Amino acid sequence: MDFDLTESERRFRDELRAFLDANLPDAWRTRHPKEPWTDERRALARRWQAKLAEGRYVALDWPKAWGGREASLAERIIVQTELIRARAPRIIGHVGLDLVGPALVSHGTEAQKKRFLENMRTSQELWCQGFSEPNAGSDLGGLRTRAVLDGDHWVVSGQKVWTSVAECADWCFLLARTDPDVRKHAGISALLVDMKQPGIDVRPLRQMTGEAEFNEVFFDDVRVPKENVVGRPGDGWKIAMGILAHERGPMWAFMFHGYMTEDLSQLLGLAKRKGLDRDPVFRQRLARAHTDVEIMRLLGCRSLTAESRGEHLGPKTSLEKLFGSELSQRVRELAMDTLGSDSLIGMDDERAEWEGRWLRFYLFSRADTIMGGTSEVQRTVIAHQLLGLPR
Repeated sequence: MDFDLTESERRFRDELRAFLDANLPDAWRTRHPKEPWTDERRALARRWQAKLAEGRYVALDWPKAWGGREASLAERIIVQTELIRARAPRIIGHVGLDLVGPALVSHGTEAQKKRFLENMRTSQELWCQGFSEPNAGSDLGGLRTRAVLDGDHWVVSGQKVWTSVAECADWCFLLARTDPDVRKHAGISALLVDMKQPGIDVRPLRQMTGEAEFNEVFFDDVRVPKENVVGRPGDGWKIAMGILAHERGPMWAFMFHGYMTEDLSQLLGLAKRKGLDRDPVFRQRLARAHTDVEIMRLLGCRSLTAESRGEHLGPKTSLEKLFGSELSQRVRELAMDTLGSDSLIGMDDERAEWEGRWLRFYLFSRADTIMGGTSEVQRTVIAHQLLGLPR
């Protein structure tokens, strides 16, 4: 397993750091990489993504012809790690850049690529992902949203849920059932849907944190041109599985490592102020958290090494997803125990530790073991596809 950057990767990292020093004003640097979205932060994030696009530091794995660098996975991880380290604004167009864009590059027509990729890269158009439904979350094969061909258009009706950034998205990468007469995975197609047209109703879902970055989306006879099908009708499941692979694996591992490293630093300071750093039992819990965060990094290094050797990661990415999401919850639970009765102070109360972030992160972490595939699904994948256990 390789732990060190190569000479070319170090040069790439140093070039990126110089770019950030020159182009990321102090006023744009956040107090934490996962600050909540507001209208002001969204506007700032769009400007920042456009600036990164100028330096070709977004869409790194895209072909050079479409504004990418054809970068390696290691270089993509370097960018993610350095942006977290610099406290840069979150990438607001990540759904388009990391999920929809690669799908179009691999399966889209030339017309689709010309129409969408550049606006996606520069954040001129934002995308959401219409996958999960009320009764089809981790089991996407059970989705019920229908698309019926009517002349030159598909007519879409149905409901999606947990749709991130749908409230501000211009387009949706939608999975819909276009053939109800074949086995469930074979009858699904991927459609590019204009979110600004009639017949679409976006309803924000208020979360425990008080924010509403997830949404329900209702489609009522929404018309989608035939040319907005990605690949062929019925290819949706295959395309979706390729997209979901981007949500897991080394990128996920190093993302969690970056966030958890920041949180552990803050947690250690909190424990010292509370006098808990002298408690031997509590010190053991802190030591375990530190060890687990380092294991998260090593899992990412192992997958990154395997990928660099041309190995297919496939179901192995479930290991990073499972470990990272449950680690996130353990660290935030440890923070609540550290706060003690102070954890009852509201997030907006000026007396709250770290400006209320601990409580917000703890509440949000409940979603970590659901989004991107539940822990139960990840364990099933590991059991059957990695360990070869019977069904």
